[in-house]
Amino acid sequence: MKKLFLTLTLGFTSLLANEKILNIYESPTCGCCDLWANYMKDKGYKVQIHKSEDFLKIKEKMNIQPMYQSCHTGVIDDYAIEGHVPEDAVAWLLENKPEDVIGISAPGMPQGSPGMEQGYEEEYPVVLMLKNGDYKIYGIYKGHNLIKTN
Repeated sequence: MKKLFLTLTLGFTSLLANEKILNIYESPTCGCCDLWANYMKDKGYKVQIHKSEDFLKIKEKMNIQPMYQSCHTGVIDDYAIEGHVPEDAVAWLLENKPEDVIGISAPGMPQGSPGMEQGYEEEYPVVLMLKNGDYKIYGIYKGHNLIKTN
């Protein structure tokens, strides 16, 4: 019985350790941010939303340059997830954990990206934001789909 209890306890602890918690900082009035949060929940992330008029402060704290900014900022495993980034790009970041990267961004608010589905799907870059302020293109997306990698 003790062995079973220990096995169950260790298994539960392991599940908690692997849980992906995504903190999202957004304006109290933004609806598309909530759509992206729901998209990430559907992909298995535990989402904690922080609505505040001071939501821009997290961008400064995470050193997100203005050219990469969007309407909301997610933080997971000390990485910034800026804007409507598709989940497969977030998963790649968390799996590979590049040391020269502060996060990943879908700059602006690309039409058709997760949370911005309104019929039209534009092509848009998803970029890795580097610690030195520069960037690398992770890939080009159309809607939720990766259509070109570097």
